[in-house]
Amino acid sequence: NPSDPNHTVVISISIMYMLCSLPNNKQGIRMATMMMTPPMLGDAAVRKLADAIGEYMLHEQPRTSEGAYCRRDDTIWADDMYMSGPFLCRYSELTGSMEGMNACANQLLQYKDLLFMPDKQIMSHMRCLRNGKSNRIPWSRGNGWVLFTLSELLQKLPVGHEKRPALLLFFRELSAGYMKLQDASGLWHQILDEPGTYLESSVTAMFICAFSRGLRNGWYDVAVLDEVRSAVERAWKGLCEQAIDRDGNLYGVCRGSGFSFSRAYYRTLMWNFNDTHGIGIVMLAGVEYLKLTTKAYGAGSL
Repeated sequence: NPSDPNHTVVISISIMYMLCSLPNNKQGIRMATMMMTPPMLGDAAVRKLADAIGEYMLHEQPRTSEGAYCRRDDTIWADDMYMSGPFLCRYSELTGSMEGMNACANQLLQYKDLLFMPDKQIMSHMRCLRNGKSNRIPWSRGNGWVLFTLSELLQKLPVGHEKRPALLLFFRELSAGYMKLQDASGLWHQILDEPGTYLESSVTAMFICAFSRGLRNGWYDVAVLDEVRSAVERAWKGLCEQAIDRDGNLYGVCRGSGFSFSRAYYRTLMWNFNDTHGIGIVMLAGVEYLKLTTKAYGAGSL
């Protein structure tokens, strides 16, 4: 009934439920996470949707025999930590149960086992379960999604949680690997370890968010604090100078990606003007940088 004041919400929920049933379900999970705000959760229909998605993520999502989330084509993508983790953290807060956060912690550590490259301290984009091989290609945004999700979980996970030390170690290892690969411009490259590829904005924004949270929350060892602060400052300066124009348009955001075992695929995966994969995270990077640098938020300046 279009005259029903809940008409728009009901339609949105129906569309999102349909999206969550798709093979890789990432769009539905992403939209559901955005809906998990106090005003929306006051609506019984939205809460019903959150519970349905929570049930799916916790008990029905395809997994490997060891329990790691996988896709129905027998692949594992670094992207899927972001498509699942932030929702699981918020769902735990909603229900008062640790099940969602525990699941997020377990998935992140399993993905570390499957995709982390210790020699470079960065992540492969994906792994094929049929041949047991990772592609060893550190696609920019795929890496950004993992570090950002770690920061989402670490902000909410109880200090005494048994997995917290391992997650903090993972966060620090990745941060160290990424800082080694930061371009002189302050940004990071489309393929992180290939300086010849273009400067990618969405991963830069994700690293700004995660590094800033790490600094504010004391997740880094004292010995590296100056290095991390410098990385954040240079990244934000570079993003403002090279990726955003005076009208607020955004440049350098890689379009949506498939996967490949060939680096040539990622080299030719070009960026789009004002691509929606980057707009939200760039705004959040600004918020996190402001929190880090503004005394009004209880922080000193860089």
